[in-house]
Amino acid sequence: MAKPGGLRNYGSRARQKLAQEASGAPASDSTEAWRELRTFPAEQTIPMPDVTLQGRVGPAPAFHDVALTTMGRMNMAGLRPEHDVLDIGCGVGRTARYLCDYLDSTAHYEGFDIMDEMVAWCQSEITPLFPNFHFRLTPLFNTAYKPDPSLPSASTFRFPYPDESFDFAFAHSVFTHLPPEATGNYLSEINRVLRPGGISYSTWFLFEDEPSSSPKTIVTEMKLDASGMFAVHNPDVPDNAVAYRESFILQEYSTRGLTVVGPIHHGFKRLQDAVVAVK
Repeated sequence: MAKPGGLRNYGSRARQKLAQEASGAPASDSTEAWRELRTFPAEQTIPMPDVTLQGRVGPAPAFHDVALTTMGRMNMAGLRPEHDVLDIGCGVGRTARYLCDYLDSTAHYEGFDIMDEMVAWCQSEITPLFPNFHFRLTPLFNTAYKPDPSLPSASTFRFPYPDESFDFAFAHSVFTHLPPEATGNYLSEINRVLRPGGISYSTWFLFEDEPSSSPKTIVTEMKLDASGMFAVHNPDVPDNAVAYRESFILQEYSTRGLTVVGPIHHGFKRLQDAVVAVK
């Protein structure tokens, strides 16, 4: 049986080893052993984006928490190291930096996003270290993030990849910023680029009765559209936050050729709902 305080002592030793590494002191054998024990050693080699960039994909203090939660949920959804992966809305590489450890060097990662500076950061800071990771800028109109009406619409956007290119496609906090027409198009595109048997993992704000009954504060504050199928937080900037009626989204998956597997993994408070589907 472990002695009381054993875990605290272990954590203290770990912090001492990390502090030694950070100071540039010569690594001891025990330090090298600790490095081998780290679950994501490659992630540590990637610089951190500045706080401003971190904050554009969510609360900066939760940057690593969100990434690790996503990694765990995707692993349970069926993600495997040999998979070719598509990251829809890759942002500043919050999840990609952890996938650098998880994916085999022979696996391919492709990520795209509508935000110039975030894609540029990933291209300069991640790809040189991990050449099998590629990031692409895809400027699209969005009332919250790219309110330029001259840009192409997400409702007609074709993902810039050939048919059946990926084993796993994920979209974290993307459908929470898309209107219904774009949502349907993205589900169709996910189906197109997945290989037979490929897996889709995505997160949503979902409700079934009324938005006011949701455990998520942001959803309870949303205004239901006249269709009754979705709700928005700010009608003047509808893409800022969007929630969907669960039954409507399940029908959309079916219509777009994707089969939802297992129960929907409902989040709580700030944690979004996760839907897993297969082609």
